[in-house]
Amino acid sequence: MKKLSLVTAIVSGLLLSTSAYAITVTGNASAIIRRNIAATETQTMNFGTISSNTTAGTVTLSPAGVRSSTLSYYGTSRPGIFTITGEPSTPLTVSFGNGTLSNGANTMTLSNFTTSTTPASSTTDSSGNLTLNVGADLAVAANQASGNYTGTYTVTISY
Repeated sequence: MKKLSLVTAIVSGLLLSTSAYAITVTGNASAIIRRNIAATETQTMNFGTISSNTTAGTVTLSPAGVRSSTLSYYGTSRPGIFTITGEPSTPLTVSFGNGTLSNGANTMTLSNFTTSTTPASSTTDSSGNLTLNVGADLAVAANQASGNYTGTYTVTISY
C-alpha cells in the first residue's frame, strides 16, 4: 500500500508542478500605410463632329487631342484628362475598359486607349500628383444614325 501511495504522490506532483524554466521572446511586426488613390476627370473626351458615311470607319483621338480618320470630321476635339493623387513618387498601373457612346438604341464603341504617359513612367510627382491625358479609337458604323452620342469608359488606377 505504501508503494501505491508513493507512486500516486509522484504522478500527482508531476501533473501539478509548474515549469521550472521559462523564457520571454519579443516578436516584431510591421505595416505600410498608403494614402488612398483618388482620381478626378477634369476634362471630358470629345471627338467633335463626325460625318456619317456609307462605309464604317474609326476616328482616332490622341492624348494631345489630335484626330485622324478616313471619315470627315470637324469642330473641336479634346482628350480626356484625369488628375490623380496618391503617394509621392509612386509608380502606378493604369488600365482601361472599353466604353460605349449611345444615342437611344444607336451605339458606338470606344477602344484602344492611349495615354500621355507610358506604363513605366506613370509615376506620381514629389507631391503625389499625376495628370493623365487619354485618347481612344471611336468605331463609327456605316450610315451611323445622326444625333448627340454620350457614354462612359472605365479607368482603373492602382499602386
